[in-house]
Amino acid sequence: MRRYLGLSLLALASGALFLGGCKRASVAVYDVPKEKEAAPPSVAAAPISAPTEKGWIQWTKPAAWTELAPTAFRKGNYLVEGNDGKKVEITVSSFPGNVGGTLANVNRWRGQAGLSSITNEELSQGLTEVRIDGHDGQIVNILPNSDDPDATQIVAAIFIYHGESWFFKMSGPQQLVGSQKPTFDQFIDGLKFTDAASKRESSAASSEAPKEAVLAFDAPEGWAESDGSSMRIASYEVPLEGFEPADFSITSFPGDAGGITANVNRWRQQIGLRPWSDSQINSNQETLKVEDLNFALFDLRPQTDSDKERVKERILAAIVKHDGKSWFYKLRGDVFLVETQRSKFRQLVQSSRFEASNSKN
Repeated sequence: MRRYLGLSLLALASGALFLGGCKRASVAVYDVPKEKEAAPPSVAAAPISAPTEKGWIQWTKPAAWTELAPTAFRKGNYLVEGNDGKKVEITVSSFPGNVGGTLANVNRWRGQAGLSSITNEELSQGLTEVRIDGHDGQIVNILPNSDDPDATQIVAAIFIYHGESWFFKMSGPQQLVGSQKPTFDQFIDGLKFTDAASKRESSAASSEAPKEAVLAFDAPEGWAESDGSSMRIASYEVPLEGFEPADFSITSFPGDAGGITANVNRWRQQIGLRPWSDSQINSNQETLKVEDLNFALFDLRPQTDSDKERVKERILAAIVKHDGKSWFYKLRGDVFLVETQRSKFRQLVQSSRFEASNSKN
């Protein structure tokens, strides 16, 4: 069974972990239905613009938020007050460059919340990649270490746009922040990146170049297409009598999406295995060359006696970089079931190729 999955050259993997605002890559032959979402919170009709010299981002103020006067650093300044008088603050700010990078900014916010700093590996496990109005960004949700409803929680969206770092940040008591998070999510999902010059350039480029590059692969016999989630480019159930079906997915995200070590260790933790060091990652990685694609393959399974007693699942994973993005193939299920599908998983990976959207193969 042959499948063709279209990826817009100007669009976004993805993502595993992710908010409703994130958009899937387009699908040329079949479409994975999006999961049903709750009705969005009401928002005010009038947009509020924050211009810069190189363009601007436009957003819409939710009706429940009180607008405050902007400051020297805040392009947007809002407040939500609970019935008990406690307050949540929402700010929009931008600064030239990367302002130290994502890790430095997240650790700065963690310090504001009374939390200790984290490593880059820990950061990659807690970030959600999003694509809003054609622009890639990240969401971080900084939770307190206690159940105290007054402990500080911070949710922030980060975008790099025309050489500037844009921060959309909500902070306050976690109980009130939690009640406002659906509104904040809708707020971020409604952002508009309105640089007219950039849009003209994109339009001209799209008229001169093929609109889509297509990921094609041959689905193994017996694998059944499944709904999966809105973040998936492909989703299959892998049945075996007497077992819960295994789950196969393909996702794609910009850049290295945190790197191989962070993603492999995230998957290991999902099934209860301890993280690997960089040297263990390297020694357990198999490289598979498929035409001009270089896949990194991993077999994540319990190996020690103690792990075999605790861990009953296994993950086969393949990672490949193409066109500035990372593609993740993942098969997760019972240890024995996954063993029976190893050759099929490998065959699917070996059948992968990127083709022109007008291909008739």
